[in-house]
Amino acid sequence: MRVWSNSLKVRLTILILVPLLYVSIAAVYGRFETARNTAEEIFDRNLFMLSLAVSRDVAISDGDTLSETSNQLFREATGGQIFYHVYGPDGSFVTGYSSPPIGAPLPNERNKSPLLFNGSHQGHPVRVVRLEEPSLIDGFSGISVITVWQRLQPRQKFAQQQAIRAAILASLLVLTTMVVVIFGIRLGLKPLEELEDAIQKRSASDLSPISRRIPIEAKGILQRLNDLFAQLTQARASQDRLISNAAHQLRNPIAAVHAMAQATLKAKTLSDSQDRASELVTETRHAMRLTNQMLSLERMKGITLSLHNQKINSFVQSLAERLGPKILQKGIDFNLSIPSTPLMISFDPTLLGEAINNLIDNAIQHAGTELSEINLTVIDGKDRVWISVENDGLPIESDTSDIFDRFTQGTESRGAGLGLAIVQEVANQHHALLKVENKPRTKISMGLPIPR
Repeated sequence: MRVWSNSLKVRLTILILVPLLYVSIAAVYGRFETARNTAEEIFDRNLFMLSLAVSRDVAISDGDTLSETSNQLFREATGGQIFYHVYGPDGSFVTGYSSPPIGAPLPNERNKSPLLFNGSHQGHPVRVVRLEEPSLIDGFSGISVITVWQRLQPRQKFAQQQAIRAAILASLLVLTTMVVVIFGIRLGLKPLEELEDAIQKRSASDLSPISRRIPIEAKGILQRLNDLFAQLTQARASQDRLISNAAHQLRNPIAAVHAMAQATLKAKTLSDSQDRASELVTETRHAMRLTNQMLSLERMKGITLSLHNQKINSFVQSLAERLGPKILQKGIDFNLSIPSTPLMISFDPTLLGEAINNLIDNAIQHAGTELSEINLTVIDGKDRVWISVENDGLPIESDTSDIFDRFTQGTESRGAGLGLAIVQEVANQHHALLKVENKPRTKISMGLPIPR
């Protein structure tokens, strides 16, 4: 069973040869049956002709003897010796062998055609034909009964010979097919073996696409493998960029934390120490937020979405109720606008909540001191539901096409530059669209597809 499941060659060989073997056995059996029926027909016809010859000679010679032609037929009969027996019209023995086969049906004057049946003669099974003909022998007129029989062994031997010939032919066919199949499978699977050899020669650092001529049936496997290589290459490049950017971005917060810690340690008064400690906590929070956002962004790439059809209205309202108090504490007005009609879309609550939270946090971090209002809006579009975060603060100064890249920050921002990158990743996983507007207010919208 393990070989069957692991070896493609064995599986193909079995799938081809086993049905062929069954067909060959059926063909040999069919040939045997056909040969047996043919032998029955030929031998029965031969017996019938001989019975007619005996009947003719008895009528002509008045029961004395058979003609030379009939004797020649008996000598040349197919399948061995032929026996015959004749009863005269008066029921007496006329000519032939002394006794007809045992088990033969009794003579019946109503039989107007030859009667064929199986019987026994001298302990051997025989095939018998009995013919009842009107005749005149030694002055007696009436029905003569001519019985001709032959042992069954010759006809059985004839059928067996035909079956053996068919079996030999079928065996040669199966053996030839087996050789062709084995070598054909090896030849057919050679491109896969070459592909395996090409993969084995690859090192862990070589993830370039494999370019090789292979059968059409295997092109899907090669394409999927090359796609996987491309994804691994992209993931490795992304990981390298993350490490490089993280090292660069964490350098300043860690240096600031170290400087604040030294200042706190060297503070001359308790008041100065408390001030330095407060600044140290602020810098520590900044470093923690940067670290958490980088980890969130990387985890998001390997996560499996838990998509469910849910009411986006209820979800956004519940999220706004949690975020609202924190926004209001900062002296910023917070407004929520959602449709009264329930909107059902498919989304992951955890990831979508993270994206909306980052959009609001981005507005707080980058809108400047002019920020006084944040609006969270849900709009029912034709084929998408748009979730928008709008603020009345400073417009986006950088190119809007770059703001979703990692570590992209405004000139006066102290953010980590990862909030909108997380929003972009959530949008990609939900097949959503992102839209940025600067006029009349700064607004970032995410369009989630409506299921059809």
